[in-house]
Amino acid sequence: MNRYMGIDAGGTKVKWAVVDENYRIEEQGSIPTSFAGADDVIDAFCAIVEPYRACVRGIGLSMPGVYREGDPDGVVGGGGALHCLDGYPLGRIMRERTGLATTIENDAMCAALGEYAAGALKGVSLGLMVVIGTGLGGAIVSDGRILRGAHNLAGTVCFVSNDVRQPVTFGSVYGDVTSWRALRDQVCAAKGIESTDEIDGYKIFSWIEAGDEDARRGLDAYALVFDNMLMGLQSVIDPEVVVVGGGISARKELFEAFERMMDKAHVLPIIPRPCIRPAQSGNDANLFGAVRTLRHALGEEGKS
Repeated sequence: MNRYMGIDAGGTKVKWAVVDENYRIEEQGSIPTSFAGADDVIDAFCAIVEPYRACVRGIGLSMPGVYREGDPDGVVGGGGALHCLDGYPLGRIMRERTGLATTIENDAMCAALGEYAAGALKGVSLGLMVVIGTGLGGAIVSDGRILRGAHNLAGTVCFVSNDVRQPVTFGSVYGDVTSWRALRDQVCAAKGIESTDEIDGYKIFSWIEAGDEDARRGLDAYALVFDNMLMGLQSVIDPEVVVVGGGISARKELFEAFERMMDKAHVLPIIPRPCIRPAQSGNDANLFGAVRTLRHALGEEGKS
């Protein structure tokens, strides 16, 4: 059975896994995202691959940033937390250093492809994935392919404006009002306390689990904003399924709030009520999506 190396470079950790052709993880691990520069990043990636170089078909990288489909050099556009790689032909460098086929894809797009390969988007003809984090990641999957748009920005829902009377800018876009920090702000406002970095998702949901009515009101306020956003996206994209990922997406209370508040958000019958599902692949979705992108490049997947 064929095996593949998936690497997912995030803001705090670089996760890796050896994945088989049925998207089962055989081995996995992680290292901290703490690098002095581009050379350190590349050396670390190569060190991850080296013990498995003889037994994997290639490397699929999930990275922040913008990438051109089929770019043989895998040039990093942006790089997010790994901005030191901006402009680097990372795909070509990794291929030359390891001797293995290497592909690179945006992390949100990898998450969506991972859910299509082995999660909540499997078998869905047109699906939208949104990932709640420090902002709001997004990607559209159509018949197993990422819908990229003319400039590789299709599905980038975080930049949709909240106020069309003003120019699109940070501070007035979906990413600001649907991030996990926005949830924290809503909950803290409902409780009448200051929203600080010491209050994390675990704390918020521990309040809700304990029956804190103020915290629940804050969660509902956040869910209504989120559902209002989904109604707008439903009218434009008309997905069959919306999958919600990210760290807090594991909480059933979040989806219960989405369901409660959708009764208030869904007021135009002509727009279908969004079908919202939690991501199923969890923290492994990006790895699966990176491997699926690689397998498509190798001609082993009919669609990517």
